[in-house]
Formats: sequence, C-alpha cells, structure tokens
Amino acid sequence: MVTQHRHHDDDVSVKLVQSHDALDHGQCLQGWRLECVQLSSGPFQSTIRDVRLDHCQIIRERANQAMMKRGASWGDSIVLSLPLTASGRGWAAGRELPEGTMLLSDGDDLPEIHTPKELDLICLAFGRRWFAIKAMEAGYRRLSGRVWRQDGFFLPEAHRQALVQLLTSIVSEVDFRPSILDHATSRLFLEEEILRHLLAALDSSVLVSSPGDTPRKQTADYVRDLALRDASEAPNLAAICQQLGISRAHLQNCFRLSYGLTATQMLRAIRLHAVRRDLREANRNGKTTSIGDVAARWGFWHWSRFTGDYRNHFGELPSTTLRAGKDAIPDRNLQKP
Repeated sequence: MVTQHRHHDDDVSVKLVQSHDALDHGQCLQGWRLECVQLSSGPFQSTIRDVRLDHCQIIRERANQAMMKRGASWGDSIVLSLPLTASGRGWAAGRELPEGTMLLSDGDDLPEIHTPKELDLICLAFGRRWFAIKAMEAGYRRLSGRVWRQDGFFLPEAHRQALVQLLTSIVSEVDFRPSILDHATSRLFLEEEILRHLLAALDSSVLVSSPGDTPRKQTADYVRDLALRDASEAPNLAAICQQLGISRAHLQNCFRLSYGLTATQMLRAIRLHAVRRDLREANRNGKTTSIGDVAARWGFWHWSRFTGDYRNHFGELPSTTLRAGKDAIPDRNLQKP
C-alpha cells in the first residue's frame, strides 16, 4: 500500500492511497471501519483519493476487482455513493442494483455491498445533523428527515451530472492545489456548493429500493454463518440444507439472487480472504508460520487444490504473501496429490 499525505491539519486533509490488496483497501479511509473481501479472481489494484473537509468527505475510488464491503464510516454520518463506471451491476441488501443506482446509507451501519469489477465510484460522506439543519434552513424540510433512513434511488441525469462534476472537480483541484484546504473560507465555499447541489439532487430523486435485507439474503447470510462456524471444516452445504429443510436449488437461488455468486463461490472467497489475512498478520508480527496450518484452520486440506485456488484468486502463491516463504512451512497438515 502506498500512501501520500498532501495536506493534513487536524481533521482536514487530502490523501492518495494505492493498494494491491483488498485488505489494505478497506483500512485506508480516514475515520472508517471497513472490511473488504475480494470476490473476483486476479491481482488486486485500487486507487483512493480522499478529501476531508469540516463536515464532508469526498472519496474517489477505483478498483479492478469485485469486493464485498461491510462496516461503518465516521460517527453520525450519511454516505452517498455514486457509481461512475463499472463492468457490471452491484448488489446491496440482497438486491441487484439497476445500472446508475445511487445509495444513501447510514454511516453508522452501512449495508453490505457487493461491488462489480472495474468500478469507478465517488462517495460523499457528510454529517447527518449538519445536513439536517442546513436542509431545514434552506426550506427542504422533507429532506431533513430523509437522512434517518437508507434507500437506493435514481437522479435525473442533469442533477446527477452536475453533482458528479462538482465532486470530481473538487477532488482534482484539491489534489492539484492542496493548499486550498488551508483556508477556512475556501472550505466553507466548497461545502456550500456541495450542499446546494446535494439538496437539489435529492429533492428530485426517485426511490428504487427500500432498506432492509431480502428474505433470500437473510437465508443466505444464515447459511454463511453456519458454514463458517467451524472454520476448520470445509462447508457441508448438503448437511446445512437438510438441517434447514430446504433444497440445494433453493439455497443456490438465495445466494445467486442475493450476492450474484453461488454458495460455493462465496464461501471459498471468504475462506481464502481469511487465509490471506492470517498470513499477512503472521508476517507483520514476525511469527514463523505454517501455511498448511493456516489453510487447514480455514477448511483447506488438499495442498495442490488450495494453492491453485489461492493463486487463481489473488494472482500469487500463499508463500509469496508470507514474503516469498521466508518463514513458511508449506505442506504441513495438507494432503498432496
């Protein structure tokens, strides 16, 4: 992960972060507690430009792999997500999002999001009470109450383009001239422009999805928890289906319609993510570690199959993750062909 602080003064800052791991990607946003799990296969690359003002935070994010994201932003904030380009559709709360859908989310409890590959996204996080007061003062009484719920919506193209153009231009200008943030009057002007465009855009928005997980996602999440409860055992979906009294076809439909992935694909990605996280943690702490022990801890018992899955998913061998096998004991507890 490469981080460049162009300006920093208390909570006002501009930062550029380039990551080669979804684990780093989820940890680099100022004030956020975010977990990112890589879902698609291949080497990971992302860039984040992060501009923090007094009451707002603008984030321009580009990532080449699909991810599952969950967590929270800074306290008492609202997060507006505006996708710019993507190779497909995303998922939120178990619903496939129509192209162009924007999300308004409670920063204290962000919905679980599944992003598409090759996503270019701009997010605006802003203080809930700051926005509610400003909306009331500007005569947008209805919008002042909207910040207490989550939903997905469309904007008329003119309002969408105006808001996107403003936010992207602020990121570009501050990145080029970070000294703008030195002046309270400049920051106030930027936030007033953001507020003006945001109020006009939200006032014209059309609701397309409601908050709350779908029943199918609730089932898929429960199965996910059951399958990972004993991490050292490979998930037995047939036994889980029998336990819940549902068919394998119904289970697969719950996963496909909630995540856009099969149960096997989803659970494998989560378990591989856990192996990678543990290997990196061991390396960070300077511990001599058996890759085989870590893999077995997450239900991978066949060495060649595990290493093949790991390399296909992350673009490198697990020994590379553990710094080229410096402290690795590769084959313990795993079956070789």
